[in-house]
Amino acid sequence: MTATSLLFRMPVPAVSPVTVRPVRPEDASTLLRLAREADGHDAPATGLLEFHEALFEAPVRAWAWLAFVGGEAVGHAVATVGFSMRARGYCFQLDTLHARDAWAAAAEAALFDEVRAMARRLGCVQLHWHDASDEARLGALDARRDGVRHVVPLA
Repeated sequence: MTATSLLFRMPVPAVSPVTVRPVRPEDASTLLRLAREADGHDAPATGLLEFHEALFEAPVRAWAWLAFVGGEAVGHAVATVGFSMRARGYCFQLDTLHARDAWAAAAEAALFDEVRAMARRLGCVQLHWHDASDEARLGALDARRDGVRHVVPLA
């Protein structure tokens, strides 16, 4: 499921077993584990100082959420604030949104709702994300394509 499909999705039933909450410092290892799982490989944990600074030290520069089902973390989202010259204002940039297949529809929808709500609370005029669905077809291990940028006005 992509953020694009989430934008036009049917509402998640109120009885969804998925709960979402912001990441806390004690969740750092869980967030990193889910991120490595989403990337499809067990990359070494580098940049941990920047990771902790951005998420947990003032001024906060990144926001993250975990989705849970029955106490088990099944998904995550991470976003940062940027500036859009075209919109002449701040934008919220969704860096990653992922949930395990068994819970993908409900968890990713709930995470996307949290991201959009935070963008509005921060006064952002747009929500941006990239569709990286073509990454698997590149063939070159050191090459990466960001994909198509999607922009949602929040005003």
